[in-house]
Order: sequence, then C-alpha cells, then structure tokens
Amino acid sequence: MDRIPYFIEEFRSGTYDILCLQEVWSGTQTTYPDLLWEGLKEVYPYNVSTEPRSLRDLNLALDSGLMILSKYPIESFDYHQYGNSSGIDSFSGKGTMTAHIKVPDDDGSVRDLIVSNTHLNAGGPLEVRLHQASEMRSAIDRYLNQLKENEGLDIDKVPVFGAGDFNTDEWNNDLTEVTEGYQKLLDTLGPSTKDIFRSLYSRDVDVGLTTGSSRIDFVFGLSGEYKVVDAGVDRFVQTANPELRLSDHLGAYATVKLESSSTDDESTARSQATCSGWWPTLSLSFVFLSSFILSW
Repeated sequence: MDRIPYFIEEFRSGTYDILCLQEVWSGTQTTYPDLLWEGLKEVYPYNVSTEPRSLRDLNLALDSGLMILSKYPIESFDYHQYGNSSGIDSFSGKGTMTAHIKVPDDDGSVRDLIVSNTHLNAGGPLEVRLHQASEMRSAIDRYLNQLKENEGLDIDKVPVFGAGDFNTDEWNNDLTEVTEGYQKLLDTLGPSTKDIFRSLYSRDVDVGLTTGSSRIDFVFGLSGEYKVVDAGVDRFVQTANPELRLSDHLGAYATVKLESSSTDDESTARSQATCSGWWPTLSLSFVFLSSFILSW
C-alpha cells in the first residue's frame, strides 16, 4: 500500500496515453485496482481489470493482476485465461487482456487501436510460456474477427500491440548472445511481430534491461499500420523514492503514430504539422508492477 501514492503521483502527469499494468492484484482483501483508478480517474477515465476468482474452494480469490488504463474510450475488451499456468502461478488467473480503444482526433473522427496486456508464467519450462504466447495470439485473433464481424473493423490495418511481462529473456546470462527462447517467442506471436524497442536500438547500442540483469518485458507491434516514433525504459521506480522498492521491474514504453483513416483535404491539412496522413503521437506505457505481490 505504501507504494501506490508514488505510482499515482507519477501517472497523474499524463505522460502516457495508455497504461498496461501487471500484478495489480484484486483479491478478497486487496484493492489495488480501485485505489489506482480512484487516484487516476481524472487523467485516465477508462479502465478495465478482471474480477477476483475463487481458488479451489479456499477462502481466497486472486485475479489476473492485469489492468489497462486509458485516456481514450475503451469500446470493449476481452479476457482469456491461460490453461497451463504452473507452480505458484496456478493460484492466479493469469491470461491476456485485450482492449479495443477509440482514439479521437481534433476533427471529431476516431481511430481504432487494439492493445493486449499479459503476464506469462514465472519460472518453469520455456514451453509453458510459448504455449501461453500461442494462446495469447489466438485470443487476439478471435477478438479481432469478432470486431470485424460485428463492427466491420479492418483487421488488416488496425494497429495491434501486445505487451507485458513475458518472463522470457532476450539475453543469455552474460548479455553476449540472444536466447533461443526470445526468438521462439517472436515466432509464436506471428510473422509480423516487431520488438518496438529493438527496432530502434541495436543490441550493441542499448541492452534495454528491464530488471537488474534481464530484458523480459516488451512492447510488441503485432500487426496493422503504425509508425514507430520512440521507445525506451522508464526508470521512475528507481528514482521516486530510493528508500522504497517500488517495483523490481522498470517500465517499458513505446510512442507510435497512428495513420489517419480520413482522406479529405481538410483532415490531411490538419495533420501536416506532425506528418501528413498521420495523427499526432500516441504514447503507450507498459509498466510492470510485479513487486505488488509482495504487498499482501
């Protein structure tokens, strides 16, 4: 509980348009999502999280720990719970949360955006996480097809991002080679998957660590039309209060431009201040609050 005010103070600045959080547990005696949203609803009036669930007839409940907060309307969302969590993770409802977000422009038009937030199994064989990544990709595709059928969404063009704590390190132990698991993760998420940070920074320029010795948290562009502007690692959890461990993960973020769906001359003229045919930048922050589990 001591850490929540620091996150609220940081996020109130509104630096990012969309926040994806992990391990914001909601159980029978925890209220992290409610506390965060109460402190942030003026900046992020739209949010989704999952409800607590009973655990094997015990007087316990633990949800996915996933939460998405947005400055822009969340039209709908879908949640898929993984079927193969193992170890201590089998006591939570880990899965992937996918939201359909409507991003407005100054001229009154809107642009569709799909964001999927996840937290894969901690520890155990790589195959467990790859199977979950496959489930994530399938769940996103099912949701996209539903939106296509029900709303006529152009699923070939709509930008789709997948992000979170994938618990799959890009690097080997001495940071000299890329792991086979990282490449398999990319392959599992689909042929058009792009590691947004790595698309901007080569490995010899920035190793991009999101924990003390690993890079396991990612922002992936999965499909659709978008333009990468920036990406990085937000270190506020290290600087907000050096005496209090706010999180054992740093926050990964990406900034992208969404292509305007409007083709009239007036709309194009408005967009030329940034990039003709493109809307102003949209900042996506995928911030990992993984140490929240220690607050029980």
